[in-house]
Amino acid sequence: MTGGSSADSAFAADKNGNVRFDDDRLLIDGVPRVLMCASLFPFRVPRSQWRHRLQAVKRLGYHAIDVYVPWNYHETAPGTWDFTGQRDIDAFLRLAHETGLYAMVRPGPYICSEWDGGAIPAWVATDPSVDVRQNDPGFLDAVRGWYDRILPIIARRQYGQGGPVIMVQADNELDFFSCRDPQGYIGALVGMMRKAGIGVPIVACAGQGDYERAGAGPSGAAPAVNIYQDDDGVGWELQTRYYRNASRGYGAPLIVTETNRRHRTLRRLVGSGARFVGPFLQVSGWDFDYGTSVNNWGRLETFMTHDYDFGGVIDPAGHERPDAADARRLCAIIDALGERLATAEPVDDDPIGMDASSDAGGGEDGRSGGERESGVRNADGSLLDPDGQRIAVGELALGGGGRLVTITNVSDASATLTLADGMTLSVPAGAGLMAVRDLPLNGRLTLAATDGELVRLDEHRATLSAPTMIPGTVHAVLRIGATNGAEAAVSCRTSGDVVADMLNGRVDITGTEGEVRLVRADGTEYDVVVTQPERAVPDTATSSGGDESASRGSGSCGTVALTDVETGIAQPEWVVACDGSDEPRSLESIGVYRGTARYRAATGGETALGVVLRNAADIVDVTYGTARTDRLATGQSATWIRFPEPASGDEITVHTGIWGHCNFDDSRLDALRLSAGRGMDGLLLVQREIDCGDGWIISDGRTDANDGPVRFGPAVGRRPGPRSSFASRSTTVWPNRLTYTTALHVGSVDAAMRFDGIRCRCDVLVDGRSAGSATPWQPTVWLGPIRNGSVLSVVVWKTWGEDAGRPMLLVGRNVHGWTVASWDYDQLEQADRQCRYTTSTLPINVPDGGGVWVRVASDRLKAACDGMNTVVRFRGSHLQLTAVTDRYRLGRVVLGGLPGTGFAGGHGDYLLVPEDAGDLRVYCEATAASGGRLDGVTLGGPIDLRRR
Repeated sequence: MTGGSSADSAFAADKNGNVRFDDDRLLIDGVPRVLMCASLFPFRVPRSQWRHRLQAVKRLGYHAIDVYVPWNYHETAPGTWDFTGQRDIDAFLRLAHETGLYAMVRPGPYICSEWDGGAIPAWVATDPSVDVRQNDPGFLDAVRGWYDRILPIIARRQYGQGGPVIMVQADNELDFFSCRDPQGYIGALVGMMRKAGIGVPIVACAGQGDYERAGAGPSGAAPAVNIYQDDDGVGWELQTRYYRNASRGYGAPLIVTETNRRHRTLRRLVGSGARFVGPFLQVSGWDFDYGTSVNNWGRLETFMTHDYDFGGVIDPAGHERPDAADARRLCAIIDALGERLATAEPVDDDPIGMDASSDAGGGEDGRSGGERESGVRNADGSLLDPDGQRIAVGELALGGGGRLVTITNVSDASATLTLADGMTLSVPAGAGLMAVRDLPLNGRLTLAATDGELVRLDEHRATLSAPTMIPGTVHAVLRIGATNGAEAAVSCRTSGDVVADMLNGRVDITGTEGEVRLVRADGTEYDVVVTQPERAVPDTATSSGGDESASRGSGSCGTVALTDVETGIAQPEWVVACDGSDEPRSLESIGVYRGTARYRAATGGETALGVVLRNAADIVDVTYGTARTDRLATGQSATWIRFPEPASGDEITVHTGIWGHCNFDDSRLDALRLSAGRGMDGLLLVQREIDCGDGWIISDGRTDANDGPVRFGPAVGRRPGPRSSFASRSTTVWPNRLTYTTALHVGSVDAAMRFDGIRCRCDVLVDGRSAGSATPWQPTVWLGPIRNGSVLSVVVWKTWGEDAGRPMLLVGRNVHGWTVASWDYDQLEQADRQCRYTTSTLPINVPDGGGVWVRVASDRLKAACDGMNTVVRFRGSHLQLTAVTDRYRLGRVVLGGLPGTGFAGGHGDYLLVPEDAGDLRVYCEATAASGGRLDGVTLGGPIDLRRR
């Protein structure tokens, strides 16, 4: 497929013509554009602060925002919709338009975004009749209900119709998911969008760069790509050019929907031909309500924190981080070059013409840092200087003439580069530079070279106030941003003699703070040195709503450590969802989609070593008689929990808490599937633990290697097969698959099997029936009922001789007759309203089995407020904190961690309380059987107080 082919007609042109793709160009009102886009999610910022965040983006110089719209945030229960207040996406898009920002809207149905279930409602994702994210009528019918409500809002907020929306994304990162028919699925979504009146370009984002698997092209969606690499890598330029050419093959510009946040890196994308660059996540926020999710980051199962912050240029409280200056510089360069940059083409030959030298000083060979030797070009396009420092270089031929050279020093020593025309560029270690060369200005003046950066260009200045100049003689007004020290060198060429006599053959310079007015002279080259303070970079903050930044603080206020808080006791009421059911069921199957659940069943008083829970998630603890376990995080198909000591009782209770539904899809752990429910659906009361390490018959072993199978014959008649300890057979061929079989003589019982120390995969069968697979992440397999003489077979898969572990048979009784009750934020807030508070001195002990409320009055919060929010940090151990205020359901924080999981996505140790929230009330629950303790509460201070 080539650029400009008929294949692009399905998505390239906006129906009303205001926004369209033309080969590799993004045109708005017919004007080619390069746009910087910041992620800004209204569901992660209080509504009272929406305008401020939009203005913060505008002050950076960014041109657009990308906006996820989570389905399950607006459909709050099956068939219940909410687009008011905090959820008023129409009002948010209207504010974006008023601020002067464009918007790319991403309504899913799946958005990822580390949000609960990736925004697919739990009642849809866990419905066994629905094939999620497939070209499936059941799923598409559910999506249609969502689209029928969200698409009309987006349609009326399109650019050219009174709104900011210039692009809409169908689904998100589909190439991460095993979609069987990506073109059909995305095509169905695009069809719904077009029918609803979406006329702007529709894109399909390739999270891993696979345009076809992401559904782009024939589906009617243009390709877009996420590019994530090491900021210090040298391959950004080639990677960008690769995807630029790939996008052009679809008749589309390079749309980078997500990428790294560092502006030195973003320069490299812009300087290699990207037309739309959307670093994720430049505007941080936090997860209200139960927006937190379970992910597969870092370790296999990770809980997302209350705050949502990956170090973006705007922190969760709305303050700028140091990278803001680099953001303004990059956006100023883009705006100065305008259409020249938006129509630029990557240079295909080797025009750099550079020599490189290091400024690192003399080495062992005695060479000094000032000596210049020719640089070496690497296969990845980078320049290798004589000291081995890597310099990444990209070059664009600008529309209308001239070059933009983007130089990035990813090494740890400064380097000096000499352009072919003799201009010397000094690039400090870790720095970047976008240098303009041979840029025609008004057809008569040429900016030959500069070691600074062009941050303003006005070619049509008509008048000057300087007495030595004649009005109408100015051909360009430039602003050069210095990159190394306080000065920038500028070399210009002029032609003709229109004003030569008047100016006596010289370039006149007027203005201050780095603004340089270049006037045509007599064709001679001139070097001009210009002072450039940082404040001279243009301030792009313009908004019809006014600038709220000045009085909003800078994240620099001090902290106040509280010595006392108000406390009270009031427990949320349990709402019975399932009374006396024979088998426990997942919470979603009985209409519980978030909150805390309690499973309770009568037992016969037998003594037990522990329990095996089937499909339990996300947070679990067990009480049986006098035995009480600590809370742990689990998402396994079967979880073995040993009691501190053998216990007995007449009743067993299991508490499960929903942290969130997985926002990804990972088959290594049952709860990491998009379709996985929460709660539990089985409990084995374990009475015996039997070592099964010996007495296994080896049979039907084979390998998938090309060297042929390794076979051990089974026992036939009087010919015995080999018998040995479990997984002990040696082989010379890898990988291999060996089957170990034994007979069970334990009576008729219910059972599970645990593989202690497993490091490979073991498939377990009972009497030929598959019971599941044990892995290092799920070492326990639920067997169910077995009889005396049942045949147990384990297929052991080894790649390089990994340990299969020690098999332990857990036998006992499957418990029946369960009652299930739950509570959610509704019940929690009812308890809050009933609570009576008294003053208590810190620290505060929280006993196991019941929560303690802690209240911080609004006047104390306001006294520590910095701008629009108060940071509230907690110190303590073995506590889960759930916070509400008069206006917000803020979210949760865990102190001391939870066995079985880690926390990611932010700091995880604080709450951010908006200035209009009222009193802060925190429900503190112990996560350890011995109880928990709240040692301290600190108010105020910046978000980054404890960043490492």
